[in-house]
Amino acid sequence: MKTLVWVLTITVLALWSLVAWITHGLVGVAGGLVSSNADIIPADPLLIEWASWLASAGTGVGEWLVVAVWGLVSLVLVALGFVITKLLPKLSLPRARA
Repeated sequence: MKTLVWVLTITVLALWSLVAWITHGLVGVAGGLVSSNADIIPADPLLIEWASWLASAGTGVGEWLVVAVWGLVSLVLVALGFVITKLLPKLSLPRARA
């Protein structure tokens, strides 16, 4: 039973890691797109420069935020797996008679 709990925990952790990895990539791509295309906005050049800088800085912060949330949730998932295995009753298998 404990093996099943750990297999499920690792499976959920792998799926969560995949979602976080995709999100990290999307934040990077979207931030890069916004940062490099800030000059499309018809505005004062100084405002465009600030918008580009803000998008670039936001991308960096967003990527680190995704990593931090991934780490926190991963830690919670592993802790849940550990707690569940500790709460499971000890199962003793019947011994074969010789």
